[in-house]
Amino acid sequence: MNEPFLTYSLPGRTVSTQSGEEHLWFSGTDYLSMGHHETFQQHLFEGFNRYGTHYGSSRNNSLRLAIYEEAEAALAAFVGAPGALATSSGMWAGQLVMKFLDQPATHFHYAPGVHPALWGRDYHPQLDSWKSWFDRTLQIIGESAPETRHVLCTDSIGSPWVVTFPLELLHSLPEDANLWLIVDDSHGLGVLGTEGRGIFSQLPKKDKLHVLVTSSLNKAMGIPAGIIFGEPDTLSELRKMPWFAGSSPAAPAYLYALKQNISTQLYQKTNAILQANIQHFFETLTVGEHFTHAKKYPAFCSRDADLYLYLYKNGILTSCFSYPNPTDPAVTRLIVSAAHQKTDLDRVAEVCEEYFMKK
Repeated sequence: MNEPFLTYSLPGRTVSTQSGEEHLWFSGTDYLSMGHHETFQQHLFEGFNRYGTHYGSSRNNSLRLAIYEEAEAALAAFVGAPGALATSSGMWAGQLVMKFLDQPATHFHYAPGVHPALWGRDYHPQLDSWKSWFDRTLQIIGESAPETRHVLCTDSIGSPWVVTFPLELLHSLPEDANLWLIVDDSHGLGVLGTEGRGIFSQLPKKDKLHVLVTSSLNKAMGIPAGIIFGEPDTLSELRKMPWFAGSSPAAPAYLYALKQNISTQLYQKTNAILQANIQHFFETLTVGEHFTHAKKYPAFCSRDADLYLYLYKNGILTSCFSYPNPTDPAVTRLIVSAAHQKTDLDRVAEVCEEYFMKK
């Protein structure tokens, strides 16, 4: 395990550590680089002027701020969902859904590598492939009593180790079973799908299938909040839960900025820049076979901890740590962002080539 660095300012293209050294920054999950985006900051300042720094109330209070519903409607339309419900974080969005579904005669099916946000009371890790898990889940559903409710929990894409899942298989779910599909799209929203609209529109639509997509908004979207996409009736029931009524909401200024970012197409425009950077790096990286990578995705992963140190010694800071458990193997995770310039990408590709040519 490498000793962590400290910094006293938000990383962007570059980062300065406590020693005063400046490095190219190729880590984190701010894929669209919203943290330093001037237009985003302008929208946020407008929000602070109108709504203050926070909202000290339950969202179920007798007086409610309209911006929450306005932002939820805008984001639902952006991803192609019938409705949305904002929470204080992506973790809480997932756990709120899990508490809602934790009822008698319910069987939870946890896909390999599913994020802790979708861990329930009987969670246990799956060590086989996603397809093997899905095939086994179909068999269990077919052999169960008709009244059993089955809840399938999966991520849209693996993290921190990049793994793509054959989510198209979800369209083969049976038509007549009592099914709930819960997908964590935290690392897909803003990045994957048309213009970064995420996974929702690609999921199956069946009469007896209930679909909920949860996500952190504090990654590509740059909003310290979480979101749940689904049918309005289900979202209304979630809103009635004491765990929603009793939790503090996200700061309304950020929900205002979210709405403005969508209406001005900031996310769509920045996603195009990110995709161009990913393509440039992919084409420039001559040693791509040493990395695990997914098409149109900004993460390039390696189990080689020495690569992390070599990059650091050459002025490039990425990440290498165990996640989500301290006993998990450390992953060297190199992240391309919308803030990077072509010269940055060329430099990282050059250093990676030097490293692997020496091995």
